[in-house]
Amino acid sequence: MFTSQPPNAKPSALRSVAAFTLIEVVIGITILAMITGTLFAIIRGAVSGAADIERLQRENDSINRFVELCRITFQTMPSTGTLSLEIVERTDPLLQELTISGAPHCFGFGTSATSYKETILSIRPESPTSGSVNPTEGVRYNLSLSREDLIPQTEDNELAVRQDANSPTAADDQGRFWMPLLPGVSSLTWRFYKQSEDVWEEEWSASKWPDLIEMNLTMEGRTQPLRAVFSVPVLSLRAGTQRSSSTATPAPTPSAPPSSGR
Repeated sequence: MFTSQPPNAKPSALRSVAAFTLIEVVIGITILAMITGTLFAIIRGAVSGAADIERLQRENDSINRFVELCRITFQTMPSTGTLSLEIVERTDPLLQELTISGAPHCFGFGTSATSYKETILSIRPESPTSGSVNPTEGVRYNLSLSREDLIPQTEDNELAVRQDANSPTAADDQGRFWMPLLPGVSSLTWRFYKQSEDVWEEEWSASKWPDLIEMNLTMEGRTQPLRAVFSVPVLSLRAGTQRSSSTATPAPTPSAPPSSGR
């Protein structure tokens, strides 16, 4: 059955009842844009949070590996090894250089796993040209390692690896090359503990090993430093004993068996 329109109904009135007004369309578009923007902000925050968590996890793994290398190095120091600590610059942060000598297996980086050259640990700016401190951001440092045979040389006593002047591994004023171990470091300080005087030393040049070694490492974006304390082996000398030949007990001579005679 078909219904007929009222005879007095106008076509414009019928169209106005079935369609949306301009204000309703604008309100709908505004609500849709707000919902889309909210969803985009939530997704972007979730992605950014996941990226930050992954970055922190990689950073923590790098820190743990470095701490483990330090623990193995200090706890397996040979009797011929020496430790020295020197303050290079009394700035903020304090620049120190920890030198390990006579330990061929410490920090086995480079072309050879063992080396009898001195191993130096310190923080270095990311770029040698960034000598001035930016008051807003500051200088970014790398925890770096330096050793004389770190970079291989050719037969003509030239470096086998070409170094850029603006590279973090470029030579410093003393001609030493540094290999970055841990980026994004704000400060790194070392202290040696002397138990006989119950003091912590920021410089150390004695031939005797310290009783404890303290490391305070602060990463960029973190307020609390990571504190690690390492111990070194305790060497004890024991007097040798030698048995005198005059007091030695002579070995017993075997007795002849009794002979049975007729």
